[in-house]
Amino acid sequence: MAAALTLGLVAAAPGVVGAAPMRGGVAHARLQVRVYDAGVMPAADQTVALRAAAGVLAAAGIDVTWLSCGDDATRTHAIACEAPPYPAELSVRFVRLAGTPSRGQLQLGYSLVDTGIGAGSLATLYVDRVHRVAAQAGADAAVVLGFATAHEIGHLLLGTNAHAANGLMRAVWSRAQLQHSDVNDWLFSREDAVKMRTSLDHRNGLKSTHRNATGCPASGGDDPDASTECGATAVASLRGMAPGADR
Repeated sequence: MAAALTLGLVAAAPGVVGAAPMRGGVAHARLQVRVYDAGVMPAADQTVALRAAAGVLAAAGIDVTWLSCGDDATRTHAIACEAPPYPAELSVRFVRLAGTPSRGQLQLGYSLVDTGIGAGSLATLYVDRVHRVAAQAGADAAVVLGFATAHEIGHLLLGTNAHAANGLMRAVWSRAQLQHSDVNDWLFSREDAVKMRTSLDHRNGLKSTHRNATGCPASGGDDPDASTECGATAVASLRGMAPGADR
């Protein structure tokens, strides 16, 4: 997603953070997301951001568990983070992007999506850019980061880099939309929510012949040693991966 430098973002729309489950008795899907943060923000800010993202996902019928894989990961988490990712597991990186962005629309993050198979597993958020945009509007940067995180997770689960005309998955977050505080601007559409839950159901049913976004065989295959070795290499690469191109 992008935010115009001349527009900025405001704090959470009422009722989004900690939103109630979807109406109609929809069964919630479960999602685990690995979080990589090499000390680019205070722990308290990350907590607020992830809580905001979790609220948006919960409103779409998805209960998310965050697995901290940063430098401050607990021993229990560190062991889990070294294991190969499951097919239904995603990864989110919080980074800072060197250099000064050009004027105009400011990209806050991006997702690596294989459009051929319609799936992705890694999203990157530019914390410094989110802070810059939020500061221009006097917004809570941590909450804005949470919305941006939910947006990128949406791309991964929907398996596309395309954007919607309205709602959380729109490409540009304008001041006019934000000032009206329309809760629908910060939620997934019902159609996208159904697609994301279906995507999770499919990922959870993947056989070992499928590979995750790192190129490794999904865990649980016939050759666990090979999967573990590949996964360890991929995880090590993920920890040291550069932010990537500004697209």
